[in-house]
Amino acid sequence: MQKNFLGKIPDIITKSTTKLLTIIIALVLLVAAMIFIYCLRMHKIDDLASIDLAKAYAAFGSANQQVGIAILDEVIAKYPKASAAYQAKLSRADVFTEIRAYDEALNILKETQNKAKPEALKPLAAARIIHVYDSKKDIFNAITASKEFIEEYPDHFLVRDIHLNLAEYYITSGSKEDALKIFNEILISFPATQEAEKAQKRINEIK
Repeated sequence: MQKNFLGKIPDIITKSTTKLLTIIIALVLLVAAMIFIYCLRMHKIDDLASIDLAKAYAAFGSANQQVGIAILDEVIAKYPKASAAYQAKLSRADVFTEIRAYDEALNILKETQNKAKPEALKPLAAARIIHVYDSKKDIFNAITASKEFIEEYPDHFLVRDIHLNLAEYYITSGSKEDALKIFNEILISFPATQEAEKAQKRINEIK
């Protein structure tokens, strides 16, 4: 009896292994199907959000600002994780800045800088934060935000303008030495550019 049982062990192991592999394969296929369905759903959501965002921009282009704002708010509310929603937030912040609702603009922009997808939207939010501080004449925070931008996005296409504006903020704040330092950094980091020409002109004017 014991021998018969021992002789069946290989068959039992084989059957158990086969059953386990079948379960694993089924689970893998199930997970793959769920991921596929999720991706399709997200793709559809992104498409719908982009279509609505285009409608908002069309409304602004036709001078229907209130309609445009309403659609932006709808995109943000209906598709909170879609890329178009973060683009809508940037535009919504621009509207808030225009009407001098600076705190509302900053709240949206800071959230967008932290969470936006794709990543390319984050520096656009950061640049707008600087603009908001500039608009409300908050030079101290404009300087701080500019330095943070330069440190975090040193290769961004806006960084040269950010450098120039930072130098001007220093002049406004009465820190001419800091301004000259930034202008000289522009000459070194961005030679043979329009920004370098402007920096050299400002250096000559200050001296």
